[in-house]
Order: sequence, then structure tokens, then C-alpha cells
Amino acid sequence: MTKFDYSRPAATAKRLLDRFGQDGALSRYTPGGYDPETGPTDPTELQSPCTVALLEFDNRQIYGELIRIGDRRALIAPDVSFEPQAGDSLTVGGDVLQVVKNRPVSPAGVVVLHDCIVRDS
Repeated sequence: MTKFDYSRPAATAKRLLDRFGQDGALSRYTPGGYDPETGPTDPTELQSPCTVALLEFDNRQIYGELIRIGDRRALIAPDVSFEPQAGDSLTVGGDVLQVVKNRPVSPAGVVVLHDCIVRDS
């Protein structure tokens, strides 16, 4: 039995987000550490441009703990340089949003789309 090639749906998701989404940037800060030879090290920031579509949650999807009133859904193209995770920042159109949760759509281990819950910082 042949396996399904998920790279094509990932390319389709990217193409649709490029056409209907908007430009954004994903950021992650990592704390500095300590190098015994040089002393404390500076924190680093990872950044990745991304293509994203921001959507509102339907009222029946809001249940107070994970999804709150005002939260949004961010569909992020699969070609980001690192996988979004809780605590990352997503900048879209001047808004800075915090990633609360990422639920990647990844059948057979191939990421087709990052489905994130984001919140105003």
C-alpha cells in the first residue's frame, strides 16, 4: 500500500495562506545562561517571518479556561523556522499576540498547518 504524500497539502496550505493571509513574525526569547569561561551570557531572540490568517472563535468554542473571550485562532503556514509554542509572540499588523497553545495539524508526522490559540499581550 502506498503512503499519502502530505507535502502537497502542506504546499496547498502555504499557497492559500499566501493568497488570503497576512504577513507576520513569530518570536521566541530564550534566557541567557552561564559560561564558566566568560561568565553570564545574554538572552537570545529567535525570529521567523510567517504567513498567518487570524480568525475569531465562535461563542460556543469559548469555555473559559483554555479559550477566553477575546482570544483568536491563528493559522500559521508550515514553513516557519521553528514550531510555535506557548509563550512565543506573534506580531501581525502591529498587534503583538501571545501564543497560548499550538495544535499542529500533522498527519503522518508532516506539519501541514500550525493551528494556534493566541491572546493579546
